[in-house]
Amino acid sequence: MYAIEFEADIQNGVVKLPEKYSQLDNSHARIVVMITDQGSRELAESALDLSNCGIKAFEGKDGMDIQREMRDEW
Repeated sequence: MYAIEFEADIQNGVVKLPEKYSQLDNSHARIVVMITDQGSRELAESALDLSNCGIKAFEGKDGMDIQREMRDEW
């Protein structure tokens, strides 16, 4: 297995390979997509929102105090 890297626009869910990689047509590949625009960051941040979750066992306690207590037991 080997890796290539290039930049491309995604249009209608399709990424067009540059002409210099035409030998890869009709082959299987593992694709990693890295996106750098603002729209993708907003999507990633909103995908997992745990702000309304509460753990009753820790109510009214400071997280740092809990960690210090746990470390003192060692």
